[in-house]
Amino acid sequence: MVNAVRGRNGAGCETAGVEVALEERTVPLGSIRVLMPAATATTAARARQPLPTKALVDLDGQQCRVSGRFWKSIFARYRFGASTFRYFAPEEVFKRVCEVSRNDTVRVVIERTPNAAPLALAASRPQDRLLSIADVRELATGHGATAIGYSEGVVDCTFKPRSGEKALAIGPDAFANRFRLDVPVDGFGNARIHVALLRLLCTNGLVGHHRAFASDVPASANPRHTLRRAIECFDHSDGFAAIRERFLSAQTSWASVREAHGLSKQLVKMTAIDPGTKHRAIDDFDALTGRIREFYGLTNVDTLAVRRQRLLPVTCKVYDLLNFAGEVATHVARAEDARPLQSWIGGTLADEFDLEGTAAQAPEFTDLFLRAGEKNASGDASPA
Repeated sequence: MVNAVRGRNGAGCETAGVEVALEERTVPLGSIRVLMPAATATTAARARQPLPTKALVDLDGQQCRVSGRFWKSIFARYRFGASTFRYFAPEEVFKRVCEVSRNDTVRVVIERTPNAAPLALAASRPQDRLLSIADVRELATGHGATAIGYSEGVVDCTFKPRSGEKALAIGPDAFANRFRLDVPVDGFGNARIHVALLRLLCTNGLVGHHRAFASDVPASANPRHTLRRAIECFDHSDGFAAIRERFLSAQTSWASVREAHGLSKQLVKMTAIDPGTKHRAIDDFDALTGRIREFYGLTNVDTLAVRRQRLLPVTCKVYDLLNFAGEVATHVARAEDARPLQSWIGGTLADEFDLEGTAAQAPEFTDLFLRAGEKNASGDASPA
């Protein structure tokens, strides 16, 4: 079965991007083989990269690239972890799994895009119910989704809650309530709702990608009906109140070196972005935080003990870090890079800030952090 969807070029809006087709293939477990490039087949290489992202899988004669969701679904199905690959090559692991479960049959969803090798998404049981892209798109458009996107087997839709936008002030800024629904269409995992806020001044979407701000939509025999009810009924007043309180606290808390360095590492990890745009974003971030290495005379921030990093401030508030991450995720990064940034936002909000409450008051904040006119992933200029 093949489903098609328009892929998202820039995180934050749906664009007329690359056409993506999803194909379901049911194969015997014994017909799956893992093919590792010679450069990554050594023990030393596996130690540096325990998850073999450069491997290929042969699905009964069809060679595909491997996604992270493929590995996670296999881990969950057969109960072994990524650390296994520190000691055993992927082909050894699969050989042993096939010996023990030789009679298993799995369904693998394959993503096909023009000018790219097929990508193996999740593996699941053939009897499990799958939602199609058409089902999710129909639910989203029928319930007034404000944005629809797709990345590696997951369709995400942003909605207004049942009670409406409810514009609210958090310090000197204005926000509107939103929630985002992530729906896997490759058979791995449950749909999940994340509480989100929309910063009205610059339309930054800040999503609470953390279990503290998320609700799972349980699997059911009729997933389409379950999702429809979840969209129609969701209005998590406690979740919105909790995320609002954390933003208020972020406005009066100096960011620590540890918190700033954590976001810096997320920015450096971005791969699906123009190198020039990435370099400018990192440089803008360094300017925002006061150029930590120069300020503290460090050659490498990691040489500081984590305990020391927690005690040293940078030149901005935690709130600035959150808005910077939201601006990059919304206006610059592609979906595969935006998700880790939104996860960083959720994790930061869920934990106590290192220097919580150390700023006397919340000042007026910068509207935008990235340079005016900087191009986003779809080629449009960022708002100025």
